Amino acid sequence: METLGWSDCVGIAPARRVGRVRRSPRLDRRGRLVLAVAATVAVLVNSGAAWAYWRLDAAAAAPAPGGPVELTLQARSDDGAALSPGAAVGLTVTVTNRYAFPVRVVAVRAGSGAVTADPAHHDAGCRGTGLAVAADSRPVSWEVPRNTIGVFIMPGALRMTGAADPACRGAVFTVPVRATGVGASS
Repeated sequence: METLGWSDCVGIAPARRVGRVRRSPRLDRRGRLVLAVAATVAVLVNSGAAWAYWRLDAAAAAPAPGGPVELTLQARSDDGAALSPGAAVGLTVTVTNRYAFPVRVVAVRAGSGAVTADPAHHDAGCRGTGLAVAADSRPVSWEVPRNTIGVFIMPGALRMTGAADPACRGAVFTVPVRATGVGASS
């Protein structure tokens, strides 16, 4: 039998130790507490920064009481009265006040855009409504409390002319209107 020398074993890797797999050290109670506190502080700081950004951005965008305000309006013909050529009906105006202070509406005027009939009359052929708003601008004095919706009626504000399509008789119309309003003091 022949004895092998070191030079004969050059390509052979040394034997590896077989034993326990080494695990990463577990966090003790103090380490877990430190991580929990750090995570809580990070969440609080980030949520505080987000709240401050939202609050400052909303405060910059909100008008001051007493100044002019932007209002969301919707106007419809009085659905309790049938509209026919030559007849005048009231205009029901819905004002949305999304501010944290009351708003006073001082004037309502015709808006830009098309007057549209309710879906049933529109489908029946009511395209040329032949409606006219009685005045270009009407002075009003409506108070809308903070964060609410006010509904007001302007009697006789809408009139149907003889140019209306026959299918428009008795329809309920949506009318574009604009308003001038100011923030009222609480």
